[in-house]
Amino acid sequence: MKKIILIAALGLFASNAMAMSRHNSQSMTCTQVHDEIAKDGMMVLRYPSKQKSDMMMYSRAVTNSMSCVGMGGMANTTVPTSDDPKCRVKTCNPTTGKGPNKNQ
Repeated sequence: MKKIILIAALGLFASNAMAMSRHNSQSMTCTQVHDEIAKDGMMVLRYPSKQKSDMMMYSRAVTNSMSCVGMGGMANTTVPTSDDPKCRVKTCNPTTGKGPNKNQ
């Protein structure tokens, strides 16, 4: 019975991750990024690393803190877009176990 529950839980997690849209942030404007995040509630943005040009970075952008339940707290970050190298988006960041977020 425990195996069935575990398999079902993994299946739900996998389907949620697969359903999340993924976009190259540099092929979109900042407004398009915000519109897509608002439409779907969350999306994965990929873009080249600033430190290593041959490495791709991924950010999971969200609309609100409810999208971060179980994954830490919400934080602001920037991603490069076609019209703004520092387009501001909200992401989920893991908590450290210290400070005001220690119980999340």
